[in-house]
Amino acid sequence: MKNYETINEEVFEMNMTREDNFGSSEIMYYLEEMISMDMGKDYELEAYQDIKWYGKVKKSTLKKIKRNMYKLYNEKF
Repeated sequence: MKNYETINEEVFEMNMTREDNFGSSEIMYYLEEMISMDMGKDYELEAYQDIKWYGKVKKSTLKKIKRNMYKLYNEKF
């Protein structure tokens, strides 16, 4: 059985690292943009589908996505 985390405010609670400052709507926007530009990695596509279908995503996948978002944010700004 896969380890899933429910997508809610508790999951996106701010911690010590800036990667955890992203909210659920920002993560969905990021995933949708990556998919629409055909730049989404396999685990991002899987995460998007899991969120849409089950409202959950694997904790390890969520960490990878946040890390990618943080890198992109730092490159952009």
